[in-house]
Amino acid sequence: MVWKPAKTLGLAVGLIIVLTIVGIDAFFIHSMIGQRLDFNLYVTALLFVLSLPLLALWIYWYHGLASLNYYLDRNSLIITCGMLRHIVPMQQIQRIAPGNEFTPLSGFRGVGWPGYLMGRIRVRGLGTLIVHSTEPLPRQLVVVTDTLVYGISPKDTTQFLEDYARRRALGPIEKPTQTTEYAPFAALTVWRDRWFWLFTVLSFMANAALFGWIINRYARLPALIPLHFNAFGEADRIAAKSGLLVIPIIGVLTMVVNNLLGLILHQ
Repeated sequence: MVWKPAKTLGLAVGLIIVLTIVGIDAFFIHSMIGQRLDFNLYVTALLFVLSLPLLALWIYWYHGLASLNYYLDRNSLIITCGMLRHIVPMQQIQRIAPGNEFTPLSGFRGVGWPGYLMGRIRVRGLGTLIVHSTEPLPRQLVVVTDTLVYGISPKDTTQFLEDYARRRALGPIEKPTQTTEYAPFAALTVWRDRWFWLFTVLSFMANAALFGWIINRYARLPALIPLHFNAFGEADRIAAKSGLLVIPIIGVLTMVVNNLLGLILHQ
């Protein structure tokens, strides 16, 4: 049986956040239209580009909340959240207890807004609690296993516990392995490669700095400038100053192609 948490508050708050980011992006696009090529346009464009990964992340987290549910059968408890599933075999569950019995030792670490928590928190006597919930710890159910601990929040905890006891009493037909499964896209090892993302950020910063350096001087340059010099240091190509922008554009294209190849070949 599928048990769902109370999602109304979390979905409403998450949607407001997503629409706010979209609205800010729309403002950036409107501001860029008709602007002359100067440093103000560069800053606006940079903020717009930086907001896109944030928007993608928030949509991913929102999808996690929208798909959050807890499936119970006589074999296991399966916690589904976005592109991952925690499979918890029935025989591994030691007990399910109310969250108000436990004391947190540290602050929550992960993704959270009113009505949604996805992350981890250290709890006295249990260690790290893996949270996929729409309620704070005191209103969660804590699923204690031999090795891991999960925080969940089915809408009707009483009926959930009754269903759990009934199915556990039947005994398992199969004995699944306690594990976390990811959808193929989320399972790509590149998402957990810190070096890949470090050099991606560094290359982005280098390209952004080159764009900024050129744009900051662009308005003061003459309409025609030397863009290439021969072996004797003589200008052999004089063209519009817009040709300077080809250099950072090549840098961006190189970064994009390199990252796409990295994603493909990383496995």
